[in-house]
Amino acid sequence: MQLAAGQAFVGTVVPARTSDVGSAVDGRLVEFPIVDGQHVAEGEPIAGLLRGLLEIERQGALAELERRRQVLAELRAGSRPEEIDQARALVAGFEARLAYARSRLARLGRLAESGTSTVDELHNAQTDLQATEAELAGAKAALALAEAGPRQEQVAQAAASAAVQEAEVERIDDQLAKHTIRAPFAGWVVERFTEKGQWVARGGLLARIAELDRVKIVAQLPELSVRFLKPGAEVRLEFDAAPDQAWVGTVARVVPQADVLSRSFPVEVTLENRVVDGEPLLKGGMLARVWLSVGKTGSATVVPKDAVVLGAARPFVYVIAGSPAAGAGTGTVRPVEVSLGAAVEGHVEVQGGVEAGQLVVIRGNERLRPGMATAFAAPAP
Repeated sequence: MQLAAGQAFVGTVVPARTSDVGSAVDGRLVEFPIVDGQHVAEGEPIAGLLRGLLEIERQGALAELERRRQVLAELRAGSRPEEIDQARALVAGFEARLAYARSRLARLGRLAESGTSTVDELHNAQTDLQATEAELAGAKAALALAEAGPRQEQVAQAAASAAVQEAEVERIDDQLAKHTIRAPFAGWVVERFTEKGQWVARGGLLARIAELDRVKIVAQLPELSVRFLKPGAEVRLEFDAAPDQAWVGTVARVVPQADVLSRSFPVEVTLENRVVDGEPLLKGGMLARVWLSVGKTGSATVVPKDAVVLGAARPFVYVIAGSPAAGAGTGTVRPVEVSLGAAVEGHVEVQGGVEAGQLVVIRGNERLRPGMATAFAAPAP
């Protein structure tokens, strides 16, 4: 395969994301269950502030909201049939009183003509008649209001009043939610900045959380080498902390701004981390060696990256001895030590005793031993 010569560069493991989580409100820290190194899920509570007064305010706000909703429901329902019947009965009573007042006034008028009634009695009867007429008019107006129901303006005012109180409850709920601080994403707690019982000011930092399910490896490349890189290119990585693992990442970006002193450009390589027993194998700040294809193009021997067995003094691959170069068959395996170079398209450059066209084991090689017999299918073309 034609491949640019690989060259190793020193890099540093950086979390995919790091967040310094702070408080959005002032308060006393009463819950702080997390510890350094703990894994937290997205949205998991990591701290809680004192919230007793807010709980009391919320209960009062909910009671007031219920009262306003009942007022609105009463207005929307309109007058009850009993209220209308009561208003009609009142009108009928005043009508009867009005008929009596008119009859009495007429009778006293006739008596006054014959001289058997006084002027004061006649005036009193007239006043009673006028008062009864006014009371009847008021009763009829009350009946009309009862039959028409509440005005739309009253209903709208009551609805607006209930909406204002709903917003007040939502404001208190928002404050209560802010008194529980949650993890912004899944990750590991790498540092705590406070302790339970301390007063936390708005914007005060509580903990630092790092996402390590994915990591970035940042390496500095000289300007003569950076021109060979393209985003998306595969990169082989080595870590002293995980020497028995094969790691292949992807070039995410080449930062187009060099350090003015070293004339080197930051290159970011993304990599899926591996979590073993709840702990990420790659941790922030670890040393990495990044093998990049930045040299001159030439002929190179490559094997699938799954063929490489790590964990021994030197990496090696199992070659099937006594087998045809193509087609299915059987043979015995022997380990061949190799030196690794750059990665390209799921393959790794190897230098050593592996020759072009030889068959190598890519599955189950971690269980093989030298000299074991094996059967194999024809390799894919």
